Parts: sequence; structure tokens; C-alpha cells
Amino acid sequence: MNSLRRTTSFLTRALPLLAFVLSAHAALAQADLWSHVRTQPAVQQLQPASLSKTQLQSLANLIRQQKPADIWECDAAGVDDLIQGIRFQSIPVAPHQNVVLAEAPAGCARGGQGSNGAMWLIRFDGQKPTLLATPKEFSGWLLSVQPSSSHGYADVVLGWHMSAAEANLSYFRFDGKSYHNISSATLESDEEGGSKVVPHPK
Repeated sequence: MNSLRRTTSFLTRALPLLAFVLSAHAALAQADLWSHVRTQPAVQQLQPASLSKTQLQSLANLIRQQKPADIWECDAAGVDDLIQGIRFQSIPVAPHQNVVLAEAPAGCARGGQGSNGAMWLIRFDGQKPTLLATPKEFSGWLLSVQPSSSHGYADVVLGWHMSAAEANLSYFRFDGKSYHNISSATLESDEEGGSKVVPHPK
């Protein structure tokens, strides 16, 4: 009985300490992740991507299969206009893979100021497209393609303009099938032109 009490007492004291240690470790991991992200767009000039008629048609079919809520509540007519105006650029996230960044034009999938918009990451295997990221998570504007990678695909950082002095940042990592947001931060700018990244607690 005394042994059980001692064990219970030890666990009561140890668990808060363990929780603190784990929390501190997570905070350090978040800070380290964002320490490699530049505060100014450092993306190399992306090159326009030329898609074949078959690729365009296959991609259009995939986009139409998405729920309206996954494309900024665009209705059927809005999606048709969106598909006609998408801008395609080659993005170097994986060697020897044909990956394209698709950005929504002005309209139902882009904010009124024009800076924040719906985006897709698409890998083409010949004529067949595979969606690696969709606007359900992947929206805003491209800040950087990171040197770090997972499953052979580079990490990607997106920004979302909140004001002239502040933007939300999202850090995306490939899990072997698609990209997911694994961390977030705020990009804060001052009147002198300085800026810093403030990681959000996990």
C-alpha cells in the first residue's frame, strides 16, 4: 500500500514536469523550423508551365470534382471562369518530377486586394495530373521553396496578407502523398523595413 502511495506521489510530481519538458521541446522545434525561413520572398523566378490540351482537360475535371467549400465557395459558373484563367508555373519541389503551381485568377477564388488566392500543386505523370495540394489548405501566396525536404519533395512556405505590416505564414510538408500544413507563424514588418517571423505555439 505504501509503495502504491509513493508511486502515485511520484507520478503526481513528475507528470507536470514531463508536460513542461515536452512543451519546451515542441517550442524549440517550431522555432528551429522557422529559423530557416527568410522574411523576404526568396523564390527563384518561376517559369510559366505549358500544359497540353489533354493535361488541361484532365486537371479541369479534377477541379470540378472538388467541393465548392474547398475552392472558396465558388459556384459552378465561378469554377468554369476560374479554370479558364488559372496561371500555371513550374515549381522546383522535386527533382525529375513535373510539378506545377496553379494560381487562381481574379474572381471567386481570389481576395479583393488580389494578393491572396487559391492555389494547387499538381504533379503530371505524362498526361495524368495528381493533386499534391488544394485550396482547402493551400491558399495565399508563395513565399519560398525550402531547401529541406520530406519523401523527396521540398517544404513550401505560403503567406497570407493580413495588412501592410502583417502576414500569416503556413509551413507545408509532403507526407508521401500530399502536402499538409505542419506549422504557422506571423511575419511582422515595421516602418523601417525590418521584418521578423514569430512562430505560433503548437
